[in-house]
Amino acid sequence: MAGVHEDFGEKIGGAKKDLWKDRGLYADDLEAMNEREAEKFVKKDNVWKKPDYAAMLEEGIPLGVVYFIKKARDGLNASPQYYRTDDTPEKRTARQKEYIKTVRELQTVLSDVRTVEDAMRAYDRFFVDNGYLEKVQGWVSGIHYRATKKGQDNPVITNKLSNTMLIRSAEYFERNFTQKAKKEQFCVSKEQKIPKGYAIHFNDGKHTYSKNDDWKPGTYYVTKGYSILRTNFETKEAALKWVQELAKGRNKNGKIRFVPPQLAHVKRTGPDYRNGVEITGQHYLDTFGFRGGEFGNWMNQNDRQTSLNMGFEALKDLASALKISEKDIAYQGTLAIAFGARGSGNAAAHYEPLRTVINLTKMHGAGSLAHEWWHGLDDYLGTKMGAKGMLSEQPRLYAPFQKLIDTMKYKPETPEQAAKRTEAQTERTRKNAASWLDSSVLASLKRYGNEEQMETYAVLREAFLSGEPGSVGQISAFKKNVTGRVIPKSERERLEIFERMLSRMQAQEAPQIGRTETDFYRNSVRMGKECEKDGGYWDSNVEMTARAFACYIKDKLPYTSDYLAGHADCALTLVSGKDGEMEVLKAFPVGEERRAINAVFDEIIQDLKREQLLTHADVTLPLSVSELREAADGQLSMFGVGRPSVMDQLAANRPADKKSPAQTIFRKNHEPEI
Repeated sequence: MAGVHEDFGEKIGGAKKDLWKDRGLYADDLEAMNEREAEKFVKKDNVWKKPDYAAMLEEGIPLGVVYFIKKARDGLNASPQYYRTDDTPEKRTARQKEYIKTVRELQTVLSDVRTVEDAMRAYDRFFVDNGYLEKVQGWVSGIHYRATKKGQDNPVITNKLSNTMLIRSAEYFERNFTQKAKKEQFCVSKEQKIPKGYAIHFNDGKHTYSKNDDWKPGTYYVTKGYSILRTNFETKEAALKWVQELAKGRNKNGKIRFVPPQLAHVKRTGPDYRNGVEITGQHYLDTFGFRGGEFGNWMNQNDRQTSLNMGFEALKDLASALKISEKDIAYQGTLAIAFGARGSGNAAAHYEPLRTVINLTKMHGAGSLAHEWWHGLDDYLGTKMGAKGMLSEQPRLYAPFQKLIDTMKYKPETPEQAAKRTEAQTERTRKNAASWLDSSVLASLKRYGNEEQMETYAVLREAFLSGEPGSVGQISAFKKNVTGRVIPKSERERLEIFERMLSRMQAQEAPQIGRTETDFYRNSVRMGKECEKDGGYWDSNVEMTARAFACYIKDKLPYTSDYLAGHADCALTLVSGKDGEMEVLKAFPVGEERRAINAVFDEIIQDLKREQLLTHADVTLPLSVSELREAADGQLSMFGVGRPSVMDQLAANRPADKKSPAQTIFRKNHEPEI
């Protein structure tokens, strides 16, 4: 029944609704994963969910014991470690299963630890009972531990883990776990935690004093290191509130994560590819050759229908813009698509290379389809070209991609820029040359020479800095005449290099045109500094090419297709300029830079067609008559029982009504306006 939309095609797998995330990862779960997924998901936190340490304390488990459990868990590597001999997928999978099994073994042991005595027995229960260590009776030292072959072959068994869990005495436990937990404010709530680096003390009046005798006994004071920041707080709570506000102000970095704005309306003014048909998942399989499709469990049928309709038209627009076969949209059957099924934080949309699937969220995803489709193509071409990941990360494997990266990041200098750069380079060279010359000659001349000889040196020095050939030899001879010593050979050779460099600079009639960074690249770097914690996302080849491609598609289409590329020009924010005035920072290409980048995209698409990785198609056709009939057969409306069927709607429309292009508007109630 066309009116009810469920997941279609091949099961994609790996969606949040299908994962093991609630119960944790077991070795058997690897059977359903491909290599890239296993590499990503086999992590400690996925195998053994982070325990609720605060709940343990509420159950009555001592602070030091809970801290011991945490430190023991922290002693595990965050992910599997591999030996050099783990050089095949089968061996890496075996190592991943071993990692999961070992983590589970430690989890089992620590889940029974409730007292200090339990903690002291945990070492033997994990290491000895599982066969990683054995107890050996020594001649003099008594019983000690020795690693077995099983322990030596398992990279999870480390000295860090062993040293953490080996408790020598109750006093050792008190010092290394209970006291450290208190010092680190372990499990103290955020509201009660003293900021790192600060401390709150009580003034008992016995060991404190002040010059003006204004430090009241029975109050609290705040320190940072050896510095007293403020005194005379009546209560500890008052001191805590003050220091938290102080630390908050000093640590504030002002960075705000960029989230693409939600489009108020999703407009489209292109050809009517649907002819009023309500699109189904089967249309995606038949028209584009998608591997499969998914919907989020929380998406109702209206949401699903709207997403299917708009996505279908947008993908048709994409094929039209690139003049490629519709089957190329799914990269010859390797791509899957999801609507709201695989959301990731605040992301409007994302591409998953692990499962080669594009996900678009119900609302924010509108406008990002072209951007995410490029990520998929980037990944697909990377596989074809032998890259380890996206092709844009290894562009030298494909010359057109290298040209794209170069064009995005660099552009030819203007004559004015070249002149300014050349002048600055010449000045730096002259300054360095003068410094080397003075260090070789000046000290001895001042010692042995007179005022007239110093004036002569100044003339020779200026000739050298002007690049006059033979000037170094003249200065060396002059130095010998005055001091009895020539410039040493090694220093003279360095000065002769400077002499040749300066001579070439003087002989150059016009500055050579070099290259400078594009505004697109500079703004992307700055966008990262403004909106990222660590940087490296906005100015990465992967993201810059995707943002540029969305702009390219928007420019190629002679009409509006918001669902496809409505976010192309939205990567901007307000920043403070050097003069303190607010300015708009655009992290997408504009103007002449955009035209140059678009030209390279044209070259890439044409070359991919020549290499038969894409197929040229002059025309993108609407649904055929047979498809219309199949869609209309038994179709039920999801927008109310009173709505006419598709065939009734088509029959009611006169040919004259079809002269204006179809438009789809995504309203607040998520229903399309037909």
